[in-house]
Amino acid sequence: MAVIAMQKVQILGMKKDLPQILTTLQKKGVVQIVDVIGTENLKEIDPPDHKADYDIANIDFALTFLKNHATKRPIWAGKPTLTAESALGILNSFDYETVVKECQELEEKHNKNLNKFTSLENEETILEKWKNLPFELSTPKETETVRLFIGTLPTTEFETLRKELHNISNLSDVHRVSEDTTFSLVVVTISKNSIDEAKLVLGKCKFAEVELPKHDMSTAKRLETIEAEKTNIKADLEEQEKEFIRLAQDYENLQIVHDIFLWQQDEKHARELLRGTAYSFIITGWIPKDEKVKLEEALEKISSNIAIQAIEPEKDEETPILLRNRKAAWPFESVTRLYGLPMAHEVDPTPFLAGFFIVFFALCLTDAGYGLLLFVIMFAALKFFNLPHESKGLIKLLMWGGLVTMVAGVLFGGYFGLTPEQAPGFLVGEDGNFRFQLINATSGTGPLTFLILALVFGIVHVLFGKLLDGFWKIKQGQYLDAVLDSFLWVFFILSILGFGLSSSGMVIPADYANIFKWLTLGGVVAMILTQGRSQKSIIGKFGLGVLSLYGLVGYLGDVLSYSRLMALGLGTGIIAFAMNTIAGLAIDMIPYVGFIFAIIVLILGHTMNLVLSALGAFIHSARLQFVEFFGKFMEGGGTEFKPFRRQCKYIIIQ
Repeated sequence: MAVIAMQKVQILGMKKDLPQILTTLQKKGVVQIVDVIGTENLKEIDPPDHKADYDIANIDFALTFLKNHATKRPIWAGKPTLTAESALGILNSFDYETVVKECQELEEKHNKNLNKFTSLENEETILEKWKNLPFELSTPKETETVRLFIGTLPTTEFETLRKELHNISNLSDVHRVSEDTTFSLVVVTISKNSIDEAKLVLGKCKFAEVELPKHDMSTAKRLETIEAEKTNIKADLEEQEKEFIRLAQDYENLQIVHDIFLWQQDEKHARELLRGTAYSFIITGWIPKDEKVKLEEALEKISSNIAIQAIEPEKDEETPILLRNRKAAWPFESVTRLYGLPMAHEVDPTPFLAGFFIVFFALCLTDAGYGLLLFVIMFAALKFFNLPHESKGLIKLLMWGGLVTMVAGVLFGGYFGLTPEQAPGFLVGEDGNFRFQLINATSGTGPLTFLILALVFGIVHVLFGKLLDGFWKIKQGQYLDAVLDSFLWVFFILSILGFGLSSSGMVIPADYANIFKWLTLGGVVAMILTQGRSQKSIIGKFGLGVLSLYGLVGYLGDVLSYSRLMALGLGTGIIAFAMNTIAGLAIDMIPYVGFIFAIIVLILGHTMNLVLSALGAFIHSARLQFVEFFGKFMEGGGTEFKPFRRQCKYIIIQ
């Protein structure tokens, strides 16, 4: 239930045992391998080898190429789950290289056919307009006496072009192949003797020359051959589609082989961090202290010539962080990781935030119906979906959040935004209110009560953070800092609260006001005398002590942040009530089919409200931990422990 203590170690052994040792380390997954430092006379174990990178790149290509043709696993099935031994067995029996090669060849043929088909379609689009061309496509554009121009011009300019060219030379001619309201497709024959004058006329009439493809046939005949070629290509593509489907049957095997190559790639990267001689090696890394003995026992089974010795970290070397919490608190690690990991000398906040987070989450929803839905959905996901271990934590957190939300919803009378008059009879008591309802957050003094409750939780949360800071400092041997920087602030804030409550006669009898007044004044004096103790001069100590009193404003701002719990809790109920109202109006205003629209509004409206409200509840509850709570005792910024292990992208190893 804490940040696990780490030990830096060196593993020494004979080079002949290294492959088996690395396999054991990767299987155990308890050592983060780092560079060997201070061994300049030792050499690298292996030269650079990129075969695994090459294999992974090839399989990535095949997986991408076959993705759209592979059989989709049901969402509840999740990733394929198998043992390491069975995965390695597939690698040994599956000829992935042939599959990859066939994919590469098929891609080349497929792309060639697609490009050819696209080219034919483009040519067909062009020639379709010129199908009445009176000569073959291979006809020369130039003879000894005339020059042909094939192109387009605005239809309104056709007669002008014909007349002006005829005026230039009797050998000139304009033949219209086709036309529409905008453009005409024409063939212009011009005498070479008057070519320059004719070009001026063509430009004046906005003539645009067109380059048609060359073929020893007419346009109509070429269109027929294009259609025949397209038919052949379509047949080829259909055959290739069958090849896609055949190759995609090995899609899951390719995924398995891909992940095994990831292991090999990780092993190769690990080897690059090792150093050794012709016969021996050194591995340097970090390991949880409680795993060291187990690893020694595992390595002893390989050889008696292997030694693990603890070494001191380098100066200012950062210790990697591993969190390990009990089953109840583990789901809340997902919240801690959103913020970042604590430093090695800091406390793991996970078990301490868990209770507060789940209560804040419930207060932001305050609807028993939504809580029940959330619990059932998350429970079903855990029960029937094959989820990765990393995802189960967040799902469990939301499941327990739904359960606590059900309790909060009962206390606040929240049931899908229904009023007591609309709710089923078993939910309503004889007094006309919901059974077990303690706070009606939408009427009377309910909103004020909800606000006070949220602020009380805020005060408790903030002060708990300072107490946690003090106890952790005591554990680290910083007794004076714990008393003066943590416990003194708790005493001072509680004294001010006690004075305020007793002076108003609320909660605490007025008779105690004088006692709390003197406690508060004592707190002020203590703050002034102690908070500037780090300064060297008397003036500095006194000045910083006085300025420290301004910290009360920061604590007040922190506590006021918890008022958003009320805002989000009210928002969830109000939106749910609005959806019910709209559905009721649909039934009243739309004859015959109004109930259909009402059902749609209820389903979509409440689904949207649940999703958005749950998201807002999670985000704001997390924010209260990160800003108002963590800041009281934790700096954060630790580096995650990343052991050398079998990492997978597509499969789950049991």
